[in-house]
Amino acid sequence: MKGAKSYKAALLQLSAYLKAHEMRPSAVRNMVLEQVCQLSQPFTADQLTKACQEERISVGTVYNALNVFVLAQILHATNRQRGKSATEYELMSGNQIRMQVVCHKCGRVTEIQDKAVERLVKERKYSNFTMQHFSLFVYGECKICRRLVKKQNNNGNSRDL
Repeated sequence: MKGAKSYKAALLQLSAYLKAHEMRPSAVRNMVLEQVCQLSQPFTADQLTKACQEERISVGTVYNALNVFVLAQILHATNRQRGKSATEYELMSGNQIRMQVVCHKCGRVTEIQDKAVERLVKERKYSNFTMQHFSLFVYGECKICRRLVKKQNNNGNSRDL
């Protein structure tokens, strides 16, 4: 979902959410949504704020809009832990299931498919709650970062001999 087509679809979804939650539509929020659809995915709030500079949209307005877009299921929000905590946003696709492994060293994100986990979560019943979609993020070290650490350790050990 990108560009004008995604903006129209996202705008319809936003309108439905606002109406269902008795919230007023906002031209500024729509401008932020248009910028979201133009950005390469995923993006941070800082990147979106910079993209909205020409329209003179405040940082607070950007963050408020992002919160509404996440609640309206237009965006996924993912916490990336690369030294300091940073949330990245991405337009939701038709896929209601999202599973990813995230390297906490380099930030590399890989989509995974695990039918057993998917089935387990889908079949799980929660009292007073109906699941619509789910996301699973597994944090650790990727193969490349592990190799680099091992190589650095081996180089350091050979000097000690």
